[in-house]
Amino acid sequence: MKSLRRLPADRKIAGVCAGLGEYFAIDPAFVRLLFLAAFFFGGAGLLVYLVMWIMIPAVPGVSVAAPARLHLSIVNRKLAGVCGGLGEFFSLDPVLFRVGFVVLTLAWGFGLPLYAAFWLVMPRAQAGASVLPDQRPGSAG
Repeated sequence: MKSLRRLPADRKIAGVCAGLGEYFAIDPAFVRLLFLAAFFFGGAGLLVYLVMWIMIPAVPGVSVAAPARLHLSIVNRKLAGVCGGLGEFFSLDPVLFRVGFVVLTLAWGFGLPLYAAFWLVMPRAQAGASVLPDQRPGSAG
């Protein structure tokens, strides 16, 4: 039986979102976005996070290494690497995400806050993590 636990080794604050991501087999960045949205739309996200921080036991030294993690892109970045990271994660052209953020900003005004939220919750890619084999310097092809 799976148990819910905090993962301080893979944390931004206390490891709650990393633990929930591992438990539900989703990327912790999406869980962080949900908590951030719940915080800004009613404030319940902070209360739920604090309760979970207190009640869920921590497992020190455990880090979850998912093969496809959402991260800020090193290779395909214009501003912060958000759209490049989304493109790499979903295997889509990052231009689609850039256009989406611009349209959301111009039409409804929440494209920039959404972009900033992704920027806050997406971890930085480690060197070489977002480089595909055919893009590495010195590789054939």
